[in-house]
Amino acid sequence: MFFSRRSIYLFWVGCCSLLPLWGAAQPVSDTLRVSLPQLEERFLSRNFQLLAQRYQISAAEAEVIQAGLRTNPNLEVATNLYNPNTGKVLPLSTPPVSDINNDVYNSGYYAAELQQLIRLAGKRTKLVALAESNRALASITFRDILRTLRYQLYTSYANLHYDLEAIRLLRGEEERQGRLIESFRLALKTGGVSRYELTRLEVDRRELRTNIATYRSQIAEEQATLRVLLRQTTPEFILPVQVPDAVPALPTVELSIDSALVNRPDAALAREQIINAERRLNLEQASRTPDLTAGVAYERYGNTYVNFTAIKLSMDLPFFNRNQGGIKVAKLGIKSAQAGLDNQESVVRNEVIEAYEKLTLYYEQNATLPPDYLIQLQNISVEATKAYNNRVISLLDYLDKIRTHQSGILNYIALRNNIFQAQQQLNFTTNTRFF
Repeated sequence: MFFSRRSIYLFWVGCCSLLPLWGAAQPVSDTLRVSLPQLEERFLSRNFQLLAQRYQISAAEAEVIQAGLRTNPNLEVATNLYNPNTGKVLPLSTPPVSDINNDVYNSGYYAAELQQLIRLAGKRTKLVALAESNRALASITFRDILRTLRYQLYTSYANLHYDLEAIRLLRGEEERQGRLIESFRLALKTGGVSRYELTRLEVDRRELRTNIATYRSQIAEEQATLRVLLRQTTPEFILPVQVPDAVPALPTVELSIDSALVNRPDAALAREQIINAERRLNLEQASRTPDLTAGVAYERYGNTYVNFTAIKLSMDLPFFNRNQGGIKVAKLGIKSAQAGLDNQESVVRNEVIEAYEKLTLYYEQNATLPPDYLIQLQNISVEATKAYNNRVISLLDYLDKIRTHQSGILNYIALRNNIFQAQQQLNFTTNTRFF
């Protein structure tokens, strides 16, 4: 039987009609179909890093409680363990009157002393203030980790969604190309096509399979990232349901920068570092004043008279060490924190400008697309096949047009992904949900 180019074309078009370009993959039983809001809800309740940082905040709150506690009083009790004059152990009994009259005290001695450390110069209040600043740092760090992980979640979800769209396109093309190759093999037996044409199609399909393998590798990486973010131990395939593809108006760059400086946790962290350094300096300066130890003491049969009661006060004399080094270090810490804030604000501004320029670029690209762009791309494939079967174009021209069709659709998918990624980058760099 002789297979003409016309019959090959009709067979191929019939197969194409069974495989819609944008057809969804058939879900399997171990597939988790999840929307972006659902994914975020699972992420907030299950992520290990967020859980660990919450513990850090709880630990910082405990440090505030600890800093506010006063030191415990100290009680010291002493007595005679062994009297070599009498050979008695723990001679606690009252001495006889005759011994007392002769000022001989071989028993009955004991002493007790109660002391309390009193922090001066408001050290306890300053310790609490420093601990509160440390708690604020832990809370801001949590917000920054949440911001980073949420951005990773959104971008990985979108990459997975659009990679699946791309691989569905390529697999559809692979299916159609495989049927075309089978038709060519049948036609080759009757001389309807040349061996060169068949080989050229097979080479093109191998290149297509290489692209599919690349996308499959990317999808595997994205699945792994999402499983880690969701603390998912089961091998369920995470299937995105939908990614928002709206293109709302851009905020002004000035508004974006102002929002970032106010809302970004890393900028707030740099500001809190200055507060923390200032409170540390206050504590170091207070340390110049020594603490006071106050107490009372009682001694029986061991001092100038039988029952001796004393009040005790002790304090280090700050003649040499007035914490000069600690104060200097704290002052340098403030300067370092201020430099860190200046640097962070510069980083924030430039990151926002970069994200804004990227999003503007992708918006401009999207604006140049005609409304029927996808229909035009689809027509390339249809018209190229008609022209090739009518011997108007060569096989090379035909394959070139098919590649143009595939490339155009893949570029369109990439543009949609780039717009979403750039929107999320601007949200991330400003810590504001503009989109």
